[in-house]
Parts: sequence; C-alpha cells; structure tokens
Amino acid sequence: MTTPILRTDGLTVRFGGLLAVNDVSLTCEKGQLTGLIGPNGAGKTTFIDAVTGFLPDNASGDVLLEGQSISGLAPHVLAHQGLSRTWQTLELFDDISVRANLGVASERLTVGGAVRDFFRPSARHDRVAEVLEQLEMTDIADRQPRELSQGQRKMVGVARALVASTTKILLLDEPAAGLDKNETQWFGDQLRALVDDGYTMLLIDHDMGLVLRVCDHIHMLVFGELITSGTPEQMRSDPEVIAAYLGRSAGDS
Repeated sequence: MTTPILRTDGLTVRFGGLLAVNDVSLTCEKGQLTGLIGPNGAGKTTFIDAVTGFLPDNASGDVLLEGQSISGLAPHVLAHQGLSRTWQTLELFDDISVRANLGVASERLTVGGAVRDFFRPSARHDRVAEVLEQLEMTDIADRQPRELSQGQRKMVGVARALVASTTKILLLDEPAAGLDKNETQWFGDQLRALVDDGYTMLLIDHDMGLVLRVCDHIHMLVFGELITSGTPEQMRSDPEVIAAYLGRSAGDS
C-alpha cells in the first residue's frame, strides 16, 4: 500500500469558541485529483489554510506530507517542501508578461536560494519554460495578464503555484470561480491533463459538474466535519451529498 502524498489525522481548527474544522482525517493519493466539497461555511478554505501552515495558533491534529509530519511548519517552508496552493483572489501583476509573473513566483526567498540562483540562473528559467509548455501557455507567455480571458488568468495562477517549487501536491481554492460554462470546461480539462501528466491536486470548487467530471475521489465537509467520501459515481447517489449539498440528484448538474 502506497503512502498518501497528503494525510490529515484529526485536524481541528478553533477560533475562540467557534469550531471551524472538527477532527477531519482524510487522504490525497499520489497522481490523483481529489475534490473537497461542501456548502458555504463548511470549513473548506479553513482546512486548506490549516494544512498549509497559515493557522498555527488555531489548528491541532496532524498533517503529513509523504508520511512525514509537517504540522507547525511555516508556509514558506512547506512551499519549499512541495506543498503549493492557489488563492480564491487572483493577485497577478497585470503590467508585466505572463512569463515575468512566473519568474517572480519562482524567486527563492532565502539566502541559500538566492546564492543558487546567482550561480545557476538558467535552472529557474528552465522551470518557468517547462511549466509554460506543460500548460500549453507558450503562445501567451509574452502577453500581459490583463489581455487574457478570465480562464487564462486562472491558469496563470495555477502556473505560478507550480513554478514556486518542485510541487508534490497543489491545493486549489475555488479556482473556477467566476468562469462561464465554456471556460470552466476548458479549465477542468487543463487540470485533468496536468494530473494525467503526473501532478497531484486537491480541488475545492462549488461547481459540482466540474468536480464530478475531473476528480478521482471526493470528500465532503459539512459544518467542519467530514461527512462522506467516495468516487464521483458514489457521490452522485450518496444521500448525504444530495441532502446537504446538492438538494437534487448530482447527475442533474
């Protein structure tokens, strides 16, 4: 049995008297696209914030990356260890090129990293070029983000996360928000292609059609608790999913 890329054991997040995430234990397997769903306020973003080290004073339980505990480590340390994420709000530099946006994200914010980049600057440029090619973005690499469609801008955000380090798992927080139906279809195809190419991802999104179409395995949170997990086929007919999230058959999405 292989070790999951990411595992949480009893992950709990409290804000004073508010229990935002309650004893959540789940796994993300290597080479899979795992979905995390739930209604508004379910604790999905809080879960990612805790996993990626942004809530050290509020989180308890354990987080393991490739079987090794990473609980208590700072976000920048986790990023260098291969735990990357995107944010709900895109913060791109609209007045520089896509290639330059990726170059900024690939900068190493450590003394050791700066020394390595000084002597081997080509390694950083090679990584940017590699990600641009993987995401089929070479034709827009020299355009500015403000010139792109919203779907393309979202993919620039994904690309920035991928160049920041040798990514072991990418956590995506509502990446398809604001996209129309055609852009969502294209965006989902891009994510699926990346996973089929060897990446591992955890996807939060409210678009159930997207999640059911592209994910290998799905977990559902309700009021901070893990209610059910399963394959897309299992989740379509799961009474907990239908009652708590969909309100109708998932097949109608």
